[in-house]
Amino acid sequence: MWAYAIIVFSILILGLLLGEWKPSRKKEILYLCISSVILIVFSSIRATNVGIDYFQFYVPFFENVHSGGWGYLISDANTYRSEFGFSLLTYLISFVTGNPFVYAAVIAVFMVGLTALVLYRDCPKPWVGMFIFVAFNFFGNTLSYLRQSLAIAIFLFAIRYIKEKRIVPYMLLVLLAASFHNSLLLVIPIYFLAQIPVNRVSMGVYAGVTVLVLIFSWQLFDLVTQFVYQYYATEQNLYFMNGRDFMTGFVPVLAMVMIIGFKKLLLKQNPRNVVLVNLAMYAGIFFILTWKHFLFQRIGNIFFTAAILYIPELLAALQSTATEEEKEKRFLAGKGSWRNYGYYYGLAAVMAFGLIYYFWFIEQNRINLLPFYTVFQEIQVSALRVQAITTTILNTLVQTFG
Repeated sequence: MWAYAIIVFSILILGLLLGEWKPSRKKEILYLCISSVILIVFSSIRATNVGIDYFQFYVPFFENVHSGGWGYLISDANTYRSEFGFSLLTYLISFVTGNPFVYAAVIAVFMVGLTALVLYRDCPKPWVGMFIFVAFNFFGNTLSYLRQSLAIAIFLFAIRYIKEKRIVPYMLLVLLAASFHNSLLLVIPIYFLAQIPVNRVSMGVYAGVTVLVLIFSWQLFDLVTQFVYQYYATEQNLYFMNGRDFMTGFVPVLAMVMIIGFKKLLLKQNPRNVVLVNLAMYAGIFFILTWKHFLFQRIGNIFFTAAILYIPELLAALQSTATEEEKEKRFLAGKGSWRNYGYYYGLAAVMAFGLIYYFWFIEQNRINLLPFYTVFQEIQVSALRVQAITTTILNTLVQTFG
Protein backbone atom coordinates (compact mmCIF):
# COMPACT_ATOMS: atom_id res chain seq x y z
CA MET A 1 0.00 0.00 0.00
CA TRP A 2 2.86 2.38 0.80
CA ALA A 3 4.00 2.43 -2.84
CA TYR A 4 0.57 3.58 -4.03
CA ALA A 5 0.40 6.18 -1.25
CA ILE A 6 3.73 7.63 -2.36
CA ILE A 7 2.47 7.86 -5.94
CA VAL A 8 -0.81 9.65 -5.23
CA PHE A 9 0.64 12.10 -2.71
CA SER A 10 3.59 12.85 -5.01
CA ILE A 11 1.20 13.69 -7.84
CA LEU A 12 -0.96 15.81 -5.50
CA ILE A 13 1.85 17.75 -3.81
CA LEU A 14 3.64 18.41 -7.09
CA GLY A 15 0.35 19.61 -8.54
CA LEU A 16 -0.25 22.05 -5.73
CA LEU A 17 3.30 23.40 -6.01
CA LEU A 18 3.63 23.57 -9.81
CA GLY A 19 0.04 23.79 -10.97
CA GLU A 20 -1.85 25.70 -8.29
CA TRP A 21 0.71 28.05 -6.75
CA LYS A 22 1.53 30.82 -9.23
CA PRO A 23 0.57 28.70 -12.25
CA SER A 24 2.13 29.16 -15.66
CA ARG A 25 2.24 27.18 -18.88
CA LYS A 26 5.91 26.31 -18.35
CA LYS A 27 5.21 24.99 -14.87
CA GLU A 28 2.30 22.93 -16.22
CA ILE A 29 4.61 21.35 -18.80
CA LEU A 30 7.20 20.67 -16.10
CA TYR A 31 4.54 19.11 -13.89
CA LEU A 32 3.21 16.86 -16.66
CA CYS A 33 6.73 15.73 -17.52
CA ILE A 34 7.69 14.93 -13.92
CA SER A 35 4.41 13.21 -13.07
CA SER A 36 4.50 11.20 -16.30
CA VAL A 37 8.03 10.00 -15.55
CA ILE A 38 6.96 8.98 -12.03
CA LEU A 39 4.02 6.95 -13.35
CA ILE A 40 5.99 5.36 -16.19
CA VAL A 41 8.82 4.32 -13.86
CA PHE A 42 6.31 2.95 -11.34
CA SER A 43 4.59 0.94 -14.06
CA SER A 44 7.90 -0.30 -15.45
CA ILE A 45 9.42 -1.60 -12.23
CA ARG A 46 6.37 -3.55 -11.06
CA ALA A 47 6.69 -7.30 -10.89
CA THR A 48 4.79 -9.36 -13.44
CA ASN A 49 2.28 -10.49 -10.78
CA VAL A 50 1.00 -6.91 -10.23
CA GLY A 51 -2.19 -6.49 -12.28
CA ILE A 52 -4.37 -9.56 -12.72
CA ASP A 53 -4.78 -9.37 -16.50
CA TYR A 54 -1.16 -8.36 -16.98
CA PHE A 55 -0.01 -11.51 -15.19
CA GLN A 56 -2.60 -13.91 -16.59
CA PHE A 57 -2.82 -12.74 -20.19
CA TYR A 58 -0.39 -10.07 -21.35
CA VAL A 59 2.95 -11.39 -20.14
CA PRO A 60 2.23 -14.84 -21.66
CA PHE A 61 0.96 -13.17 -24.83
CA PHE A 62 4.13 -11.09 -25.12
CA GLU A 63 6.27 -14.18 -24.62
CA ASN A 64 4.30 -16.08 -27.28
CA VAL A 65 4.66 -13.22 -29.75
CA HIS A 66 8.39 -12.97 -29.02
CA SER A 67 8.95 -16.68 -29.58
CA GLY A 68 6.41 -17.21 -32.38
CA GLY A 69 7.02 -14.02 -34.34
CA TRP A 70 4.85 -12.89 -37.22
CA GLY A 71 3.57 -16.40 -37.79
CA TYR A 72 2.00 -16.49 -34.34
CA LEU A 73 0.63 -12.97 -34.81
CA ILE A 74 -1.49 -13.92 -37.83
CA SER A 75 -2.39 -17.42 -36.66
CA ASP A 76 -5.60 -18.61 -35.00
CA ALA A 77 -3.59 -19.10 -31.81
CA ASN A 78 -3.40 -15.31 -31.40
CA THR A 79 -6.28 -14.45 -29.06
CA TYR A 80 -6.07 -10.78 -30.05
CA ARG A 81 -5.83 -11.24 -33.82
CA SER A 82 -9.00 -9.15 -34.34
CA GLU A 83 -7.41 -6.34 -32.30
CA PHE A 84 -4.48 -5.99 -34.62
CA GLY A 85 -3.29 -2.63 -33.33
CA PHE A 86 -2.46 -4.17 -29.97
CA SER A 87 -1.00 -7.30 -31.58
CA LEU A 88 1.19 -5.24 -33.89
CA LEU A 89 2.45 -2.99 -31.09
CA THR A 90 3.33 -6.05 -29.03
CA TYR A 91 5.09 -7.60 -32.02
CA LEU A 92 7.17 -4.47 -32.66
CA ILE A 93 8.29 -4.39 -29.03
CA SER A 94 9.00 -8.14 -28.99
CA PHE A 95 11.06 -7.72 -32.17
CA VAL A 96 13.49 -5.60 -30.13
CA THR A 97 13.38 -7.35 -26.75
CA GLY A 98 11.94 -10.35 -24.99
CA ASN A 99 12.05 -8.66 -21.60
CA PRO A 100 8.51 -8.22 -20.17
CA PHE A 101 9.66 -5.28 -18.05
CA VAL A 102 10.78 -3.38 -21.15
CA TYR A 103 7.41 -4.30 -22.67
CA ALA A 104 5.61 -2.82 -19.65
CA ALA A 105 7.74 0.33 -19.87
CA VAL A 106 6.99 0.94 -23.55
CA ILE A 107 3.26 0.33 -23.07
CA ALA A 108 3.30 2.75 -20.11
CA VAL A 109 5.00 5.40 -22.23
CA PHE A 110 2.14 5.18 -24.74
CA MET A 111 -0.65 5.19 -22.15
CA VAL A 112 0.69 7.81 -19.74
CA GLY A 113 2.35 9.92 -22.43
CA LEU A 114 -0.81 10.18 -24.53
CA THR A 115 -2.86 11.03 -21.42
CA ALA A 116 -0.40 13.78 -20.50
CA LEU A 117 -0.61 15.14 -24.06
CA VAL A 118 -4.42 15.25 -23.83
CA LEU A 119 -4.22 17.09 -20.50
CA TYR A 120 -1.74 19.62 -21.91
CA ARG A 121 -3.82 20.23 -25.04
CA ASP A 122 -7.40 20.01 -23.82
CA CYS A 123 -7.56 20.39 -20.03
CA PRO A 124 -7.84 23.84 -18.41
CA LYS A 125 -6.15 22.53 -15.25
CA PRO A 126 -3.72 19.77 -16.24
CA TRP A 127 -2.53 19.07 -12.70
CA VAL A 128 -6.09 18.40 -11.52
CA GLY A 129 -6.61 16.11 -14.51
CA MET A 130 -3.46 14.15 -13.68
CA PHE A 131 -4.46 13.88 -10.02
CA ILE A 132 -7.86 12.51 -11.09
CA PHE A 133 -6.12 10.10 -13.49
CA VAL A 134 -4.32 8.61 -10.49
CA ALA A 135 -6.84 9.10 -7.66
CA PHE A 136 -9.84 7.77 -9.62
CA ASN A 137 -7.69 4.70 -10.37
CA PHE A 138 -7.50 5.12 -14.12
CA PHE A 139 -3.74 4.72 -13.75
CA GLY A 140 -4.30 1.64 -11.57
CA ASN A 141 -6.33 0.15 -14.42
CA THR A 142 -3.37 0.62 -16.78
CA LEU A 143 -1.39 -1.79 -14.61
CA SER A 144 -3.82 -4.56 -15.51
CA TYR A 145 -6.09 -3.69 -18.46
CA LEU A 146 -3.47 -2.92 -21.07
CA ARG A 147 -5.62 -3.16 -24.19
CA GLN A 148 -8.57 -1.17 -22.92
CA SER A 149 -6.35 1.45 -21.29
CA LEU A 150 -4.47 2.03 -24.54
CA ALA A 151 -7.78 2.27 -26.41
CA ILE A 152 -9.26 4.70 -23.86
CA ALA A 153 -6.18 6.93 -24.10
CA ILE A 154 -6.78 7.20 -27.85
CA PHE A 155 -10.48 7.94 -27.24
CA LEU A 156 -9.56 10.74 -24.83
CA PHE A 157 -7.40 12.23 -27.57
CA ALA A 158 -10.40 12.02 -29.93
CA ILE A 159 -12.87 13.86 -27.67
CA ARG A 160 -11.58 17.22 -28.89
CA TYR A 161 -12.83 16.38 -32.38
CA ILE A 162 -16.38 15.78 -31.13
CA LYS A 163 -16.34 19.27 -29.62
CA GLU A 164 -14.98 20.71 -32.87
CA LYS A 165 -17.47 18.66 -34.94
CA ARG A 166 -14.70 17.11 -37.03
CA ILE A 167 -16.08 13.68 -37.83
CA VAL A 168 -13.23 12.33 -39.99
CA PRO A 169 -10.37 12.53 -37.43
CA TYR A 170 -12.73 11.35 -34.69
CA MET A 171 -13.83 8.25 -36.59
CA LEU A 172 -10.27 7.42 -37.65
CA LEU A 173 -9.07 7.64 -34.06
CA VAL A 174 -11.98 5.53 -32.81
CA LEU A 175 -11.18 2.84 -35.37
CA LEU A 176 -7.57 2.97 -34.24
CA ALA A 177 -8.70 2.65 -30.61
CA ALA A 178 -10.92 -0.31 -31.56
CA SER A 179 -7.87 -2.05 -33.01
CA PHE A 180 -6.60 -2.17 -29.42
CA HIS A 181 -9.92 -3.07 -27.79
CA ASN A 182 -13.07 -3.88 -29.73
CA SER A 183 -15.33 -2.28 -27.11
CA LEU A 184 -14.35 1.15 -28.43
CA LEU A 185 -16.56 0.53 -31.45
CA LEU A 186 -19.38 1.43 -29.06
CA VAL A 187 -18.26 5.08 -29.06
CA ILE A 188 -18.83 5.55 -32.79
CA PRO A 189 -22.38 6.92 -32.24
CA ILE A 190 -21.12 9.08 -29.39
CA TYR A 191 -20.00 11.61 -31.99
CA PHE A 192 -23.68 12.33 -32.66
CA LEU A 193 -25.19 11.59 -29.23
CA ALA A 194 -22.74 13.74 -27.27
CA GLN A 195 -23.85 16.86 -29.15
CA ILE A 196 -27.49 16.51 -28.12
CA PRO A 197 -28.50 19.28 -25.68
CA VAL A 198 -28.83 18.08 -22.09
CA ASN A 199 -32.34 19.08 -21.05
CA ARG A 200 -35.40 17.57 -19.44
CA VAL A 201 -36.37 15.73 -22.61
CA SER A 202 -32.99 14.10 -23.26
CA MET A 203 -32.44 13.29 -19.58
CA GLY A 204 -35.95 11.80 -19.43
CA VAL A 205 -35.19 9.57 -22.39
CA TYR A 206 -31.89 8.42 -20.88
CA ALA A 207 -33.57 7.79 -17.52
CA GLY A 208 -36.31 5.74 -19.20
CA VAL A 209 -33.81 3.64 -21.15
CA THR A 210 -31.79 3.08 -17.96
CA VAL A 211 -34.86 1.82 -16.10
CA LEU A 212 -35.80 -0.49 -18.98
CA VAL A 213 -32.28 -1.95 -19.10
CA LEU A 214 -32.33 -2.52 -15.34
CA ILE A 215 -35.67 -4.34 -15.62
CA PHE A 216 -34.92 -6.43 -18.71
CA SER A 217 -31.13 -6.82 -18.32
CA TRP A 218 -31.13 -10.63 -18.34
CA GLN A 219 -33.36 -10.79 -21.40
CA LEU A 220 -31.05 -8.35 -23.20
CA PHE A 221 -28.03 -10.40 -22.13
CA ASP A 222 -29.54 -13.61 -23.48
CA LEU A 223 -30.45 -11.89 -26.76
CA VAL A 224 -27.03 -10.30 -27.32
CA THR A 225 -24.99 -13.38 -26.42
CA GLN A 226 -26.87 -15.40 -29.03
CA PHE A 227 -24.96 -13.44 -31.67
CA VAL A 228 -21.82 -11.91 -30.09
CA TYR A 229 -19.76 -12.11 -26.90
CA GLN A 230 -20.86 -15.71 -26.28
CA TYR A 231 -17.96 -16.22 -23.84
CA TYR A 232 -19.78 -14.00 -21.31
CA ALA A 233 -22.57 -16.60 -21.25
CA THR A 234 -20.21 -19.36 -20.12
CA GLU A 235 -20.29 -20.58 -16.53
CA GLN A 236 -16.78 -19.22 -15.99
CA ASN A 237 -17.65 -15.66 -17.08
CA LEU A 238 -21.18 -15.35 -15.71
CA TYR A 239 -19.66 -13.65 -12.65
CA PHE A 240 -19.64 -10.49 -14.81
CA MET A 241 -23.41 -10.42 -14.32
CA ASN A 242 -23.03 -10.03 -10.56
CA GLY A 243 -23.62 -6.56 -9.14
CA ARG A 244 -21.03 -4.23 -7.68
CA ASP A 245 -21.30 -2.58 -4.28
CA PHE A 246 -22.50 0.99 -3.72
CA MET A 247 -19.02 2.50 -3.42
CA THR A 248 -18.04 1.33 -6.91
CA GLY A 249 -20.53 3.64 -8.55
CA PHE A 250 -20.70 6.37 -5.94
CA VAL A 251 -18.00 8.70 -7.31
CA PRO A 252 -18.98 8.37 -11.02
CA VAL A 253 -22.64 8.98 -10.18
CA LEU A 254 -21.78 11.89 -7.88
CA ALA A 255 -19.63 13.41 -10.64
CA MET A 256 -22.57 13.06 -13.06
CA VAL A 257 -24.93 14.82 -10.63
CA MET A 258 -22.48 17.68 -10.11
CA ILE A 259 -21.76 18.14 -13.82
CA ILE A 260 -25.48 18.17 -14.67
CA GLY A 261 -26.18 20.47 -11.73
CA PHE A 262 -23.64 23.00 -13.01
CA LYS A 263 -24.25 22.46 -16.72
CA LYS A 264 -25.42 26.06 -17.24
CA LEU A 265 -22.15 27.30 -15.82
CA LEU A 266 -20.19 24.87 -17.98
CA LEU A 267 -22.07 25.85 -21.13
CA LYS A 268 -21.61 29.52 -20.31
CA GLN A 269 -17.88 28.84 -20.07
CA ASN A 270 -17.93 27.10 -23.46
CA PRO A 271 -21.04 25.90 -25.35
CA ARG A 272 -19.00 22.98 -26.66
CA ASN A 273 -18.86 21.63 -23.11
CA VAL A 274 -22.18 19.95 -23.87
CA VAL A 275 -20.00 17.06 -25.05
CA LEU A 276 -18.37 16.74 -21.63
CA VAL A 277 -21.74 17.00 -19.87
CA ASN A 278 -23.03 14.13 -21.98
CA LEU A 279 -19.93 12.02 -21.33
CA ALA A 280 -20.33 12.55 -17.58
CA MET A 281 -23.96 11.48 -17.88
CA TYR A 282 -23.06 8.32 -19.83
CA ALA A 283 -20.47 7.42 -17.19
CA GLY A 284 -22.99 7.88 -14.39
CA ILE A 285 -25.65 5.83 -16.20
CA PHE A 286 -23.35 2.90 -16.85
CA PHE A 287 -22.18 2.88 -13.25
CA ILE A 288 -25.81 2.86 -12.09
CA LEU A 289 -26.20 -0.23 -14.27
CA THR A 290 -22.99 -1.58 -12.74
CA TRP A 291 -24.77 -1.77 -9.38
CA LYS A 292 -26.83 -4.55 -10.94
CA HIS A 293 -24.30 -6.08 -13.35
CA PHE A 294 -20.55 -5.66 -13.14
CA LEU A 295 -20.33 -6.14 -16.91
CA PHE A 296 -21.48 -2.55 -17.50
CA GLN A 297 -18.45 -1.20 -15.65
CA ARG A 298 -16.30 -2.14 -18.63
CA ILE A 299 -18.26 0.32 -20.76
CA GLY A 300 -18.64 2.86 -17.96
CA ASN A 301 -14.86 3.08 -17.56
CA ILE A 302 -14.56 4.39 -21.12
CA PHE A 303 -16.71 7.41 -20.32
CA PHE A 304 -15.68 7.86 -16.70
CA THR A 305 -12.03 8.26 -17.68
CA ALA A 306 -13.13 11.49 -19.39
CA ALA A 307 -13.46 12.84 -15.83
CA ILE A 308 -9.87 13.98 -16.28
CA LEU A 309 -11.41 16.57 -18.63
CA TYR A 310 -14.91 17.35 -17.36
CA ILE A 311 -14.10 17.77 -13.66
CA PRO A 312 -11.23 20.25 -14.28
CA GLU A 313 -13.52 22.05 -16.74
CA LEU A 314 -16.10 22.47 -13.97
CA LEU A 315 -13.46 23.75 -11.56
CA ALA A 316 -12.24 26.24 -14.17
CA ALA A 317 -15.82 27.43 -14.68
CA LEU A 318 -16.23 27.90 -10.92
CA GLN A 319 -12.95 29.80 -10.79
CA SER A 320 -14.09 32.12 -13.58
CA THR A 321 -17.03 33.20 -11.39
CA ALA A 322 -14.60 34.34 -8.68
CA THR A 323 -13.09 37.24 -10.64
CA GLU A 324 -13.30 40.66 -9.03
CA GLU A 325 -15.81 41.78 -11.67
CA GLU A 326 -18.10 38.83 -11.00
CA LYS A 327 -17.79 39.30 -7.24
CA GLU A 328 -18.85 42.93 -7.57
CA LYS A 329 -21.86 41.99 -9.72
CA ARG A 330 -23.04 39.48 -7.13
CA PHE A 331 -22.47 41.94 -4.30
CA LEU A 332 -24.52 44.65 -6.03
CA ALA A 333 -27.25 42.12 -6.77
CA GLY A 334 -27.33 41.10 -3.11
CA LYS A 335 -26.52 37.48 -3.90
CA GLY A 336 -24.67 35.09 -1.61
CA SER A 337 -20.92 34.93 -1.65
CA TRP A 338 -20.42 31.13 -1.79
CA ARG A 339 -19.41 31.35 -5.45
CA ASN A 340 -16.49 33.55 -4.46
CA TYR A 341 -15.00 30.42 -2.95
CA GLY A 342 -16.75 27.79 -5.09
CA TYR A 343 -13.52 26.82 -6.82
CA TYR A 344 -11.77 26.11 -3.53
CA TYR A 345 -14.74 24.15 -2.19
CA GLY A 346 -14.78 22.13 -5.39
CA LEU A 347 -11.03 21.55 -5.40
CA ALA A 348 -11.12 20.42 -1.77
CA ALA A 349 -13.98 18.02 -2.58
CA VAL A 350 -12.09 16.55 -5.55
CA MET A 351 -9.00 15.96 -3.43
CA ALA A 352 -10.95 14.49 -0.50
CA PHE A 353 -13.21 12.19 -2.52
CA GLY A 354 -10.32 11.31 -4.81
CA LEU A 355 -8.10 10.13 -1.96
CA ILE A 356 -10.94 8.20 -0.29
CA TYR A 357 -11.89 6.53 -3.57
CA TYR A 358 -8.25 5.79 -4.38
CA PHE A 359 -7.37 4.03 -1.14
CA TRP A 360 -10.71 2.21 -1.08
CA PHE A 361 -10.08 0.87 -4.58
CA ILE A 362 -6.53 -0.23 -3.80
CA GLU A 363 -7.67 -1.91 -0.58
CA GLN A 364 -10.38 -3.85 -2.48
CA ASN A 365 -7.58 -5.37 -4.57
CA ARG A 366 -9.97 -6.45 -7.32
CA ILE A 367 -7.28 -6.37 -9.99
CA ASN A 368 -4.41 -7.72 -7.89
CA LEU A 369 -2.49 -4.50 -7.30
CA LEU A 370 -1.52 -5.71 -3.82
CA PRO A 371 0.97 -6.70 -2.62
CA PHE A 372 3.14 -4.44 -4.74
CA TYR A 373 6.38 -6.17 -5.71
CA THR A 374 9.10 -4.68 -7.87
CA VAL A 375 11.12 -6.25 -10.65
CA PHE A 376 14.12 -6.34 -8.28
CA GLN A 377 12.20 -8.41 -5.77
CA GLU A 378 11.01 -10.72 -8.54
CA ILE A 379 14.58 -11.21 -9.77
CA GLN A 380 15.68 -11.92 -6.21
CA VAL A 381 12.88 -14.47 -5.74
CA SER A 382 13.77 -16.11 -9.07
CA ALA A 383 17.41 -16.30 -8.05
CA LEU A 384 16.44 -17.93 -4.75
CA ARG A 385 14.27 -20.44 -6.62
CA VAL A 386 17.16 -21.30 -8.94
CA GLN A 387 19.44 -21.65 -5.94
CA ALA A 388 16.94 -23.92 -4.18
CA ILE A 389 16.46 -26.09 -7.28
CA THR A 390 20.24 -26.33 -7.81
CA THR A 391 20.76 -27.30 -4.17
CA THR A 392 18.06 -29.97 -4.41
CA ILE A 393 19.64 -31.45 -7.55
CA LEU A 394 23.11 -31.48 -6.00
CA ASN A 395 21.83 -33.12 -2.80
CA THR A 396 20.05 -35.76 -4.89
CA LEU A 397 23.22 -36.48 -6.84
CA VAL A 398 25.28 -36.74 -3.66
CA GLN A 399 22.76 -39.12 -2.10
CA THR A 400 22.60 -41.22 -5.28
CA PHE A 401 26.26 -41.52 -6.11
CA GLY A 402 27.67 -41.09 -2.61
